[in-house]
Amino acid sequence: MTLFKQIAILLSLFLLIILGTVLTLNFKSANESISQRLYEDAKNTASSLSLSLGGANGDISMMTTMINANFDSGNYLLISLVDVDDAILYERVLESSYADVPAWFLELITLEAPIASANVSAGWNQVGILHVQSDLSYAYTELYSILKNLLISFSILVIIALGFLNLLLAAVLKPLKEVQKQAEAVIRNEFIIQKHIPSTKEFQDVVLGMNTMVSKVKVMFDIGNKELQQLKELEYIDPATKLKNRKYLIDKFPEYLKIDAVSKDGINMMLALSGITKANEQIGHEEVDALFVNLAKIFTDSVQVYNEAIVARMNGTEFAIFIPNCGEEEAKEIAKNIKSASQNVIEAHKLDIKCTFISIGIFEYNYRQNISKLLSLSDNALTQAKFCNSHIHYERAQNATEVMGKNAWRTIITEALGKDALSFVPYKVVNAGAKKVAHYALSLTLSSGEKRYSYGQFMAPANQLGLSNKVYQNVLNMLFKKTDPKLKNTTCSLRLSYEYLQETQSYHELSLLLKQYGMKLPLRLIIEMPDKFVRKNTKDIQEYKALFEKYKVDMGIYEFIGESQNYQYLQELLPLYIKAEANYFLTQNTQSLSALKLVTDSVGIILIASSVMDKETLEKLEEIDIHTIQGKVSEEITFND
Repeated sequence: MTLFKQIAILLSLFLLIILGTVLTLNFKSANESISQRLYEDAKNTASSLSLSLGGANGDISMMTTMINANFDSGNYLLISLVDVDDAILYERVLESSYADVPAWFLELITLEAPIASANVSAGWNQVGILHVQSDLSYAYTELYSILKNLLISFSILVIIALGFLNLLLAAVLKPLKEVQKQAEAVIRNEFIIQKHIPSTKEFQDVVLGMNTMVSKVKVMFDIGNKELQQLKELEYIDPATKLKNRKYLIDKFPEYLKIDAVSKDGINMMLALSGITKANEQIGHEEVDALFVNLAKIFTDSVQVYNEAIVARMNGTEFAIFIPNCGEEEAKEIAKNIKSASQNVIEAHKLDIKCTFISIGIFEYNYRQNISKLLSLSDNALTQAKFCNSHIHYERAQNATEVMGKNAWRTIITEALGKDALSFVPYKVVNAGAKKVAHYALSLTLSSGEKRYSYGQFMAPANQLGLSNKVYQNVLNMLFKKTDPKLKNTTCSLRLSYEYLQETQSYHELSLLLKQYGMKLPLRLIIEMPDKFVRKNTKDIQEYKALFEKYKVDMGIYEFIGESQNYQYLQELLPLYIKAEANYFLTQNTQSLSALKLVTDSVGIILIASSVMDKETLEKLEEIDIHTIQGKVSEEITFND
C-alpha cells in the first residue's frame, strides 16, 4: 500500500471518528431536548387546563367538554382527571399511536413521555388532580427527521472534507510521487534527473540524494560508453588504412559460419603484397604507407556492391576480403580487377611490378566450416597464388555430401509446417556463480514420419529454400497458442533471426499473438534479437521494445561483438542480457572488457558466454568474472534450478 493511501486512510478514519462523535452528541442532545419538551408541553397544558377546569365550579360535563377540546386539538397520549381519592372523574386516552419512522429506529431509540400533573380547584375547594402525558409518535417522527437532516449534513461534510483532504495530500505528497517515479526508473536502469526540488526539507534531501545517485550512475555509463568506443576503434580498426583488422574478422565469422546463417557460402579472398622490404628501401616508409592506403581503397571499392562484404588488414602485408553469397565467376572477376588496379597504383608509386606485386588466393567457403579451417584453407590458397604465374589462385571447399536434395527437404519442411510437426527442445543457460539455471534457450526438432531431425539438420535447408521465415511464424504460433506443458512456470528464450525481424509483417504477427495470448502465457518469455538489428536503434526496434514492455516480455541480444559506434542503445533498450561467443570475451584485452562491464553493470545487463564446450573454457571465463554460460558444459553440469 502506498504512503498516500496509508495517510489518507488514517486521516479519513480520524475525520470520520470526529464527525461521528459530533453527530452522536448532536443527536443525543436532540433526544434529550425533545424529551424535555414533551414534559414542558404536558406541564404547560396541565397548568392552563387546570385553571380552565377550575372555572367550571365542579361541573363534570363542562370539564369533560374542556378536556375533549384540548385533547383533540393537541398531541396527547393521556389526559385524565381524578378526585382527591384518586377515583377517575374523566379520562381521555389515545386509542392508536403511529409514528412514521422505520421499525429499526423504534428499536434503537427509546423515548419516555413524563406525566405532568396539576391541581383543579373551585375557589378554596379542590376538585381533583389533572394528569397530562404528551404523544410519543410525534416525538419519534420529529426525532427521526432530525436524524435524517444530521446524516445528510454529515455526509456533505464528509465528502467535502475527504475531497479537501485528498487535494491537500496530493499537493503535499506530489514531490514524493516524483521521487517514486525516479526510484522506479532506477529499478528499470533508466536515468531520470528530477529538476523540481521540493521545499519540504525531508523530501528535498531525498530528491537531492536520488539525483546525485542517478547522476553518478549515468556518468559511469557515459564514461564506459566513451572508453569502449575508443577501445573498439583501436581494437577493430587498422590505424594506417582504417580497414577492419584480423580480430574483427574472426569475431565476425561466427555470424556466417552457423547452421541458420542466411548465406550458405561465399568467398574469402586473401591478398598479400610482396616486395615490401625492398619498396621501403626504394621509396621510404611514408610512401609505402601511402601505397597501402591506396590499395585499401581499391579493395573497398571493388566490393562496395556487396552489403555484407568485409575488407580487413590481417597483418603488415596481408589483407582479407570476405564476401558472403559471392560466386566463383564474380570472385575471379573481382580478383582480376584488383590485380589490374593494384599494378597501376604500384607503378604510380615508382615501384617495379616484377618485384612488388599482389598475390590473391580465393577460397570458396561454406557455412559448415569452423573459423580455424576457413583461415587455414584461405592461407593455403594464398600460398598457391604466390607461386603461380597469374598470382591468382581459386580453391573450392570440399562440400559434404547432401543426404537429401532440395526437393526432398522442401517436401519434408513444408509438410512439417502444415502438420505442426515442430517441437521445442530446451537447453540450459546456467549461472555457474549462483549455481542455478538462468533460463532455458529453446531449440527445435522436426518430425517426419518416424524420423526426427535436429535444428542443425533442417534449418540450413530451410534457409536455402527460403522457408526460414515460415518456420519462425510456425514456431511463434506454437509457443503462444499451444504452449508445451513442460515449459510452464519456466523462463525461456526464443531467438529470432535478423531476416525475420526485418520483414514488415513480423512485427504485426508478433503483436497480434501477444495481444491475444501474451497475458495468459504460462512462462516468462525472452525474445533474443541479433545485435546488428538492435544496434541500429531504429523505429522498428523501438516499436518492438514498447510492445515487449506492454506484455512483460524481456529482450536479449545475441551475436554481440561490440562493433557499434555508440553503445547508448544499450541504455535506451535495456536488454536483459547480451550473448556473445566465449572466444569473444576471452580474446578481449583487460581495458575493453572492463569498459564493457562498466557499461553493462551500470544498467544491469548480464553478460552470457555461448558455445562453452569444455570446463577449461568455463574456468577461463570465471577468471574474468563471467559466470553465465550456454553450451555443452551447461548441459553436463547439474545445478539447482
